[in-house]
Amino acid sequence: MDINNLVRQHNEVIDLVDKINTYQSQEQVKENALEISNMLARLSGIIKMHLASEDKFVYPVLIKHTDSQIRNTAEAFVNEMGELAKVFEKYKMKFLGSSKIAENAADFLVESKIVFSALSERIKKENSLLYPLVK
Repeated sequence: MDINNLVRQHNEVIDLVDKINTYQSQEQVKENALEISNMLARLSGIIKMHLASEDKFVYPVLIKHTDSQIRNTAEAFVNEMGELAKVFEKYKMKFLGSSKIAENAADFLVESKIVFSALSERIKKENSLLYPLVK
């Protein structure tokens, strides 16, 4: 199974998260709300494609694997990701559009830190624990 595309998507997610995180103050968020909104839309698209790829190609194979450690790891990741996907969707909908970002800059900064930290942690775990199982 080729996971190069999934790893590339991980790198794109981290890159966009890092770019959005460069806006550290409410004033910066308000001034750059349109750019942030565009980056958030791209991030959402990448995550959607990534999850679809994993759901179609990665997890079905790993969950049926003969090795119980691989099966258990995959099942744990599936369960964990469902919650993270819901959290990200709620976050995305709350800040959908530059006006919502600008009007709620303080909340955007706080919630972005929480959601992006969870995404980054998930990516680290997939890269170090899950994807090596695929190889």
